[in-house]
Amino acid sequence: MRVFTRKSGDSWPEDAKGDLTETGACGTIVRGMEQTNDYNEAGGGVGDGEDRGVGNAGAGSAGDFCVVRPALTVSQRARDYHYQPQDKPGFAKTVQKKVRDSCVCSGSCLKTAITSKLPILTWLPTYNPRQSLLGDIIAGVTVAIMHIPQGMAYALLAGLPPITGLYMAFFPLLVYSILGTSRHCSMGTFAVVCLMTRKVVEEMATAPDKHPTAASSVGDLIDNTTAAANPLTYTPVQVSAAVALMIGIVQVILGLLQLGSLCVFLSDMLVSGFTTGAAVHVMTSQIKYLFGLKVQGYNGPLKIIYTYKDIISQVLHANPAAMVISGLTIATLAFNNEVLKPWVRTKTKIPVPIELLVVIGGTVASYFGHLNDNYNIRIVGEIPTGIPSPTLPPFELLPRMVVDSIVISIVAYTVSYSMSKIFAKRHNYQVDATQELYALGLSNVFGSFFGCGPIAASLSRSLIQEAVGGVTQITSFICCGIIVLVLLFIGPVFETLPNCVLSSIIVVALKGMFLQVNDLKRIWKVSRMDATIWLSSFLGVVIIDIDYGLLIGIIVSLLVLLCRSQQPKTARFGHIANTDLYLDVAKYSSAVEIPSVSIFHFGGPVHFANIEYFRTQLETVTGLNPSIISDKKNILEKAQTSEDDTHQPNMEANGSVTSEGHEKEPNKLVMLFKNMKNGKKPKDLTISIPETKHIIIEMSSVSYIDSSAGKLLIQLYKDYNAAGISFSLAASSENVLDTLEECEATKVIPPEHIFHSTHDAVTILTSMDSSATAGGNSTKL
Repeated sequence: MRVFTRKSGDSWPEDAKGDLTETGACGTIVRGMEQTNDYNEAGGGVGDGEDRGVGNAGAGSAGDFCVVRPALTVSQRARDYHYQPQDKPGFAKTVQKKVRDSCVCSGSCLKTAITSKLPILTWLPTYNPRQSLLGDIIAGVTVAIMHIPQGMAYALLAGLPPITGLYMAFFPLLVYSILGTSRHCSMGTFAVVCLMTRKVVEEMATAPDKHPTAASSVGDLIDNTTAAANPLTYTPVQVSAAVALMIGIVQVILGLLQLGSLCVFLSDMLVSGFTTGAAVHVMTSQIKYLFGLKVQGYNGPLKIIYTYKDIISQVLHANPAAMVISGLTIATLAFNNEVLKPWVRTKTKIPVPIELLVVIGGTVASYFGHLNDNYNIRIVGEIPTGIPSPTLPPFELLPRMVVDSIVISIVAYTVSYSMSKIFAKRHNYQVDATQELYALGLSNVFGSFFGCGPIAASLSRSLIQEAVGGVTQITSFICCGIIVLVLLFIGPVFETLPNCVLSSIIVVALKGMFLQVNDLKRIWKVSRMDATIWLSSFLGVVIIDIDYGLLIGIIVSLLVLLCRSQQPKTARFGHIANTDLYLDVAKYSSAVEIPSVSIFHFGGPVHFANIEYFRTQLETVTGLNPSIISDKKNILEKAQTSEDDTHQPNMEANGSVTSEGHEKEPNKLVMLFKNMKNGKKPKDLTISIPETKHIIIEMSSVSYIDSSAGKLLIQLYKDYNAAGISFSLAASSENVLDTLEECEATKVIPPEHIFHSTHDAVTILTSMDSSATAGGNSTKL
């Protein structure tokens, strides 16, 4: 293949002219460079022997490029360029290769296997304290300060004692710091996961928590002494620990099955609608603390409606003191987020620990004002000191929570991994999807033995950790050290903290989730089907329940995917003069349809679910129904043999027909004859047959076909051949060609009707129709 370049308007160099008359790579003589759009001349693009330049129609660059090569069918391409089909090993050979590769053992393989499962061995030996330690210390201290109020608040959201949130910020985080591949994600309590955990806790917990008073009290709390008296009685901490254990087991199994890419089934619109709906549930669960109400808990579908019914019926009995404290706390947090934080960000990267400040303020006010005694304000209550001793969760609960655990594990992993990918791309490092499953799973398993609930990455804490300079997982170890100090010495300080303060922190933190409604406004203008996914997820979560809403969102997403796959875009292509471009004639006014050739473009895979759509669109877009064309030709043949000479139409050389009183139509074959029966007046019958001789299926966007599609193409080839129209395929991928061969379609559709590109197909087919073509065919691009 030779490439010659010249500027628009310049003549071609003498050496180029000489080369243009040489024999091409496949023995094709190329005699000119002028691309023409008249496909009745010179075989649709082959020159007429004169030395002419490339036309500059449609050219947008300083120089025009003309690539001259032979026009190719797929069989010619394979023969001339030495196609080598790849061997496809059978199932047994594939399994043997997998086993053989996995059993290969060497020093480097062993090192890679260990470091891939223990990422800390990769980054810790190369840790540079001079570059990273200061940023890690600042980030660790900052995130630990955020963990204290958020952990206590989100534990309350999960229906657990506030101290459990601090345990969740310590035990699982230690394991994740060793096994995780993300350097910036802050693991611990997360609102949506805590809310989903609360659902399971409310369904299965049958005994209220007793507040522990010693370092080993959590062990006493989740042991089976209570269950000994009544085997069906479980505390919320026991249930949440069992949930964490089951979620950890599910995530480890998903890792073993290499299903780290599972989150691709949860689209951005699904996650956005789901989390926005979950935010409504979070807000609803905190209203009773904000207003000081006693609202009955509900489970199952429509629970949010019953909850608001109770809230409205009791709103006149709200606690004014709780409302005042909640209002002041929300106003303070909102002022910080909207006014103070943007200003501080211009001065320093370290944020104001406003959540910790309001917790301290609320605790001090409650302690000195005796708010619990004087105004009936509900407070956190007794908080234990020390590190709890490990205790086994109730294993008998695990079978009852499998479905809920699978749902929570997928949500937790999707949120965490998505966040990890964002930070990894921003800071140019890699995260391993499968290793993240292992890290999250083992973190949950380890935490479950200390009364922890399931964990996930927190967006707010992770963003702060990155913003203040966190570089590596050392940040998490520093954070754990500070949490230990709080557990050992500072925990009891927060015993008088009002619950409404923690609820206010939760509610203000929901702003980002509620603002995701803007995603719906934006996507509605782009794709109504994507907007449907958002709406279905949101409404399913809000009206029915969280797990049902997620299931509805996934089902709608799959239906949207199926609809898009089942009904791809189709078009009729035309040619752009002086180029090898073929574009949609409905969108490009410069695209001109080629006489005698109809080009049909299908914009997606062809499979059993859309083969009827493919056939219908082919006939509708091209206007060529092979059955109707065949019937018309049969009628024409019968009429021509049965009528007398006086009633025969006058046939024109170009296929048109004239009869007395009728004008000539150059693009149709028209037959007029009179039929006299039973004394009626003669009737004129007009039969029109299209001039199209070739139909080309442009398959550049067809990623794959199945056996049903192969059978359809075979049938279409036979039908159009019977109608006198040649049927060809163009621009098929190697995958499609392999499938055609496997389903034996290439035994019916001749190789000379399967082309390398659309331009090759048009060039060869039109040159076959042209009597002016004397030599071989060449396509010029």
